[in-house]
Amino acid sequence: MSNYVYGLNKSGISLIKFLYKQKIFFDCWDDNKKIRELVNKKIPKLRFKKINKKNLNYYNNIYLTPGISIKDKRFDNVKKPKLKRDLNLYNDNLKYEKIIAITGTNGKSTTTNLLGGIIKKKYTKTFIGGNLGNSLCNAINSNIKYTHHVIELSSYQLETIQNFNSKISILLNLSNDHLDRYKNIKNYISAKKNIFNNGNKSINLISIDDDYSKRIFKNNKIKNKISFSTKNINADIYYKDGNLVDNYFNKNKKIKLLNISNDLQASYNIQSILVAYIVCKYLKVPIKFFHKGIKIYKGLPYRSITVHNSKSKKIINNSKATNISSSLPTLENKKNIYLILGGIAKESGFEKFCKFQNEIRQIYIFGKSRFLINNQIKLPKVTKIKKDLNDVVNNLWNDLSFQNKKATIIFAPACASFDQFENFEKRGAYFNKLILKKLKK
Repeated sequence: MSNYVYGLNKSGISLIKFLYKQKIFFDCWDDNKKIRELVNKKIPKLRFKKINKKNLNYYNNIYLTPGISIKDKRFDNVKKPKLKRDLNLYNDNLKYEKIIAITGTNGKSTTTNLLGGIIKKKYTKTFIGGNLGNSLCNAINSNIKYTHHVIELSSYQLETIQNFNSKISILLNLSNDHLDRYKNIKNYISAKKNIFNNGNKSINLISIDDDYSKRIFKNNKIKNKISFSTKNINADIYYKDGNLVDNYFNKNKKIKLLNISNDLQASYNIQSILVAYIVCKYLKVPIKFFHKGIKIYKGLPYRSITVHNSKSKKIINNSKATNISSSLPTLENKKNIYLILGGIAKESGFEKFCKFQNEIRQIYIFGKSRFLINNQIKLPKVTKIKKDLNDVVNNLWNDLSFQNKKATIIFAPACASFDQFENFEKRGAYFNKLILKKLKK
């Protein structure tokens, strides 16, 4: 019996490197010939074997890259416990490391990045990665003996895991997402819940800001938990009027949040700040590292980053906004808005943008779902439908020439990118390229 690895992206490559290093027998495959050739140059003597649904049960473990659905028809006859992700291999090979795992619909990467940077000030051998940047198996491939891991986990990684060995598990929020891969929201949430650990030496941090997460927090089957909220004063740790209020480690202790980085100023980043505080307290990281961390934090690319700010225009790139709930907050407290939406819609509900209609001057809609989005928004006087992002920016620049006050251009697509781009990073980079070209003229 052997192992099979299907999909040789970053996570797949780190996985086969581990198997190769441990001299564990495996076959592998990627549908892209160029990727196979490239990987074979880096790791010689690989056994490439095209996926064949007739003999998949021959393998002990079938590791699928997160981009491949376990519901794919090719796996219909495979015993479900055989289907795994990189998280399974990673979890099976942990020993004494303290794992801080983060999931949710929105804000995972910012929270992971912020928290990882702070933890690293106290515990220098801290691995930061997972769904964000550095693949999980790189942590166990490395010669560095990490003491702490701060990892971002997607629903795809979590859907096959059982008995997850975390020290701290964190659920930020839940809303409709990835429903192209899940039958319904219930199945999506079920995958997310696999992050929790009920061991006596573990803790679960759960937001109560949305109904789905609040319901999970109230579930008596989940033990050892701390609630946090950006608005609910009944939470163990909550935010109010510029203060973090701690009712868990202390009694009604107020901590004024001063000198917060510009990249954390938006209201939707408060969850990340609350989580960073709780983890610091729980792991006994000096609170000075928390305050310094939120002061010097530098935001990740394409996540509500201001790419240009002048007297005439402010341009915000939030290509990471791949669903409605992550896009809407980008518009809060903004005026004279020129909004760009589009791609592949994951859900309905684009009429929610109408609540900002008094501040919106123009909405540009592009991509595969452009007509669907336009029909839901129903603001014909301000919407323009364009085929692609290049057409959008050209039209936008023409419209701005008639503007006599400062415009706020917001690129927050609220859609997946896969109709025209490989991922949200490529989409964000292309938007920046188009904008830079216009600014140089």
